[in-house]
Amino acid sequence: MTRTLGMRVGAGLFAGAAALSMAACGDSTITPEGAAKSIVDLVSKQTKFTPADVTCPSGVKAEVGVEFDCGFTGPENTPYTAHMKILKVEGENVTFDINTEPTP
Repeated sequence: MTRTLGMRVGAGLFAGAAALSMAACGDSTITPEGAAKSIVDLVSKQTKFTPADVTCPSGVKAEVGVEFDCGFTGPENTPYTAHMKILKVEGENVTFDINTEPTP
């Protein structure tokens, strides 16, 4: 049985420099701060809980289908994982599917 923050947090659109960074060689990557902001925005909007310590990996390629995990502390100091999947990349706009659950 999986416990979540009250629901499966669905897809959301997060745009611009907050989520996407261009490398000198032309490859785009997701900024850790941008991914973290996406999680904070979506979780706080959907659950009324605002994560304060979201951490995400650096160097994640901005390509459809790429998946990665971020971590944060949820209610009652419970550690959570936010599983991120890139659904769409259009210019500087990135659409993520975000699924949060307590970290095992």
